[in-house]
Amino acid sequence: MFLSRTSSSSQHREAERARLNRLEIATALRNGQVSRRDLMRWGLMTGSGALVIKNGLSPWAKSAHAQVPTGLPPSPRFAAIKFSQALPRPFSPHEQLMFPQSGPGVETSAAFPSEMKQLSARRLSYHDAYCQDPSTFINPATGIGPIEGRPPGEFFAHQRWSEFFPKYGYVLSLGQVQAGSRFAVGMPELEANTVWTFGQRPSGHVAQYNGSRTGSLTPTLVKARYGEPFICRIYNDLPARREDNNGFGRNEASTHLHNSHNGAESDGACNAFHFPGTFYDYHWACALARRDMPEHWLKPTEAGYRAKAASGPDDGDKLVEVAGDFREIQGSLWFHDHRFFFTAENVYKGHVALLNLYSGPDRGREGFADGVNLNLPSGTRLPFGNTDFDVNLLIGNYALDGAGQHHFDIFDTDGFLGDIMTVNGGYYPYMEVLPRRYRFRILNACVARFVKLIFVAIQSSKFSKGTPLPFYFIANDGNFVVKPIKLSQLDEQSPAERYDVVIDFSQFSTGDIIQLVNVLQQRSGRKPDGRVSIGEALRGNDNDNDPCLGPILEFRIVDALDSADDPTKRYNMSDEADRDRSVDFDADTDWASGAKRLTEQIPIVTPDRERTLNFVRQEPGDARATEDGECVPDCGEYTEFPWSIKVSGRTAHALNANRISMVVPRPGEVEHWTLINSSGGWDHPIHLHFEEGVTMSRSSGGIPDTERLVRKDVWRLRPNGSVKFQVRFGEFGGSYVTHCHNTTHEDFAMLLRLQLKTAKPTEPGYHGQPQFELTDTPVPTPSGVRWLKPEILAEGDPNNPEFKKRSR
Repeated sequence: MFLSRTSSSSQHREAERARLNRLEIATALRNGQVSRRDLMRWGLMTGSGALVIKNGLSPWAKSAHAQVPTGLPPSPRFAAIKFSQALPRPFSPHEQLMFPQSGPGVETSAAFPSEMKQLSARRLSYHDAYCQDPSTFINPATGIGPIEGRPPGEFFAHQRWSEFFPKYGYVLSLGQVQAGSRFAVGMPELEANTVWTFGQRPSGHVAQYNGSRTGSLTPTLVKARYGEPFICRIYNDLPARREDNNGFGRNEASTHLHNSHNGAESDGACNAFHFPGTFYDYHWACALARRDMPEHWLKPTEAGYRAKAASGPDDGDKLVEVAGDFREIQGSLWFHDHRFFFTAENVYKGHVALLNLYSGPDRGREGFADGVNLNLPSGTRLPFGNTDFDVNLLIGNYALDGAGQHHFDIFDTDGFLGDIMTVNGGYYPYMEVLPRRYRFRILNACVARFVKLIFVAIQSSKFSKGTPLPFYFIANDGNFVVKPIKLSQLDEQSPAERYDVVIDFSQFSTGDIIQLVNVLQQRSGRKPDGRVSIGEALRGNDNDNDPCLGPILEFRIVDALDSADDPTKRYNMSDEADRDRSVDFDADTDWASGAKRLTEQIPIVTPDRERTLNFVRQEPGDARATEDGECVPDCGEYTEFPWSIKVSGRTAHALNANRISMVVPRPGEVEHWTLINSSGGWDHPIHLHFEEGVTMSRSSGGIPDTERLVRKDVWRLRPNGSVKFQVRFGEFGGSYVTHCHNTTHEDFAMLLRLQLKTAKPTEPGYHGQPQFELTDTPVPTPSGVRWLKPEILAEGDPNNPEFKKRSR
């Protein structure tokens, strides 16, 4: 995949010309200047939709200069130096209290403070009002269509609005990167349409036809807490013209909060994307799963019961108790684009942010003893959500063109890899740390790259160079493991997986250096190639095998440090008041004996039914198998869809947002799913929206303690491997999905639609939702939404006689 930096200058020039020529073709296709039929007639494209392998067009072509397949020319580093810039710390946007606003019956809305100059948030979309009177609530950037991208009608009204009435709101902008942004000192400034990402939207800002430079290269971090539902209003402030994208990325957005318990209309994967100039109100309930099912909660008479653990922190020293089972608590989440067929391009382009969900046990405030708080490393300056010693690390993987701008190959169907690693948007940064315990929430936000990370001593009077350091693993995909697990290396981490760890730097002295090192080699988007030694990884910078081997982040031990939470505070380790107050898993005998636990295990039970999903590579795929031959939604010029999914051994299908592959007929039912990788030499990280599964078994390679009987939402299948898990579906309904989170595989088109039904009006547990019926498929257009009646596959419907339902 990678062209060596030591290759000849003629090889580099040849690969760069091929890259530019491919970009020119991609741009012409996107702008409608040529068609795929034209390219096939000219001999530049195959019938399957791939560009032909020829010199000057494909960097993988054999030539006098390159007798083996090569990759892109190396990304220019300009004057950038590794570990010369501080780690960017995610910024938290301003939350604003919301106020109830009287309205007719169920139309009660919530008002933002007047100084924000925002329309109130409504249970029903502003699209409804626009449909009644098209002269109102119009898109201000284009003058065409409604101002809100959420579709009209009851099926896209916020579910259980009164029960989860929003207590506050965020207003974010998805916009062009701010002027002056760059990956590192010494690199060129990023052009406006190189990176599209989130930022704080100024009060009173008006959408612009050519876009707004409101996006921050430093990730956004939303702090949420159980018991406080909120509105996240996201404006699409991207340019209105599709072609204004610097060669890749679709300006239509649909944001998925990965992975939270919300109604489908706020999940971001119900085909309800929205256009430049519009906003979308996401109603994030911050509700514990199983809140409607007290019969499944851990009872006071059962071992491990923890009173008040099902709760969220308030603004002082108390807790807000919530309905549900504390075993369902989540912590480290993130949100990102989910515009079908363009997710990889948009996520790579920057449509990514972070969300920490705080609870009574995971309060984010160390040294606070209330019998519920776990005292994990965090800080003491805030009543909850301290980040001084609780640090999000968002890992990215990029390639740059000759001008130092993002490059992405839209013709790659295996998974795009870059040759540069970033952490929190920074190029190989360093972080100053005190000699004490830290929590790191590590997110792999890459398109296709897997990583395997080790904390390694580099400069120390106590440890020799290259020594792996012990740490505790505490959470997988935002879900606590039962007991902290002591490790010296992390498992492979696929795109979208989150690993939370606690490491103690107190064994180091001022001036010592530790590095976070990637030891997993990967040379194509298909799968990782395997681990290398620490020594090889430390020597491996810019090597021919994989330039992304080696350290990606450096920690430097200091004795004093400014607070990230309180600008007036400076920590000093010689001050007794600044000592580490977090839990010490090594020293506390109750943790060592198992008397104290992070959470309790959810039991495996007899399922209501079992399903088998096979993830396959099959050409050409049937995403265009519609009456008019068009994808649902629009997939542009794509014709090749090699990735698809079989349900219960039946026909494989590629993504079609109007095709329902699985129906869950009622909440509370338990299913056991077996995911099988039938695609040969590829790996697939499979993500289930809305719910977590308890991992039961794997077919090969063993199952690590960090995953055995642990709640997760992403499962690496491994080449020719399989995994089995248990899932119980809950309170919200509508259209959700499951898919491969190698987002290139997702776009080409390894994704299926999952329809969750709620209780009927005649059944116990009915909460007024209309989702006991199937959801029609919205097909957004700039001027409004049209609707399709969905197709249900026979093998996906348990009520179909062909489906073998397992008895209770």
